Amino acid sequence: MDESQDMQTLLELTNNWHGGEVGRTELVSALRGVSDDSGELIRTLITRLGQGAPRAGDGEEHPENTDAWRQELMACRARTWPYPHSAGLLVGPHVLILTDGEQGVLLRTGQLRVLTPSVSASLLLLCQTIVMAQHSLDGKVVGQARTQRIESASTSLSEIDPIK
Repeated sequence: MDESQDMQTLLELTNNWHGGEVGRTELVSALRGVSDDSGELIRTLITRLGQGAPRAGDGEEHPENTDAWRQELMACRARTWPYPHSAGLLVGPHVLILTDGEQGVLLRTGQLRVLTPSVSASLLLLCQTIVMAQHSLDGKVVGQARTQRIESASTSLSEIDPIK
C-alpha cells in the first residue's frame, strides 16, 4: 500500500470513528501500525484533519477542569515517530491526540479540535518523554532479569558436584 492509500485509510477510519461506525481500537491500531519512518504521513494526517476544524478554545468546550485533564494525560499511552518527521500520538481514556510539535488535533468520538502550536509542542514533548521513560523502564527490567539469570545460573552451577 502506498502513502496516499495509507492516508486515505487513516482519514476514513478517523471519520468512521467520529460517526460511530468503527471502534476506537481499530483507529488506534491503524495509527500504531504506521512505520517509524512514516512520520511525514502522520504530519500530513494532522494537517488534513485540522482543515476546517474548530480550534481548541473556540466555541463550546467540554467542561473539564485542570484535574480532569491531568488525569486524562497521566493515563495516556504514547507512540512517537522520530526525527526528521517527528510526530506523536497520545491515547487517553477518552481522547486521542496527534501532534507534530507545530500543529495538533484532539480527537474524541464525534469531535475534533485543532490545538494551538504551543500546546502541540508541549504534547509532542510529553509523547517523547513517555516513550523514553518506557524504554528506560524496559531496559531496567531487562537488566534486572539478566542479572537474576546470571546469579541463578552461577548459583545452580556451583551446586553441581564434580565427577571424581
